[in-house]
Amino acid sequence: MREITIDERDFAGPRDFMAWIKEALEFPEYAGNSLAALHDCLGDICEPTTISILRRNPEPDTWFDKASLCIVRASMENDNVKVRIR
Repeated sequence: MREITIDERDFAGPRDFMAWIKEALEFPEYAGNSLAALHDCLGDICEPTTISILRRNPEPDTWFDKASLCIVRASMENDNVKVRIR
């Protein structure tokens, strides 16, 4: 089982986040940098994976909030992806 922790404080913005998650979850080289690409790649995960999301900013509708929601939605469609939000 693979486990990763995404801490909102570790990323200056969406570009940093996408580069990190693509490497952490070993997405293919051709994977894009959009939320749609993130959703698609999460849907292709075949190995049981737990993603812990550490929210630090209480403001709604931030880029991190949108990325977190994308991850949660993808986990609802792929039984290999589990999400914990803390």
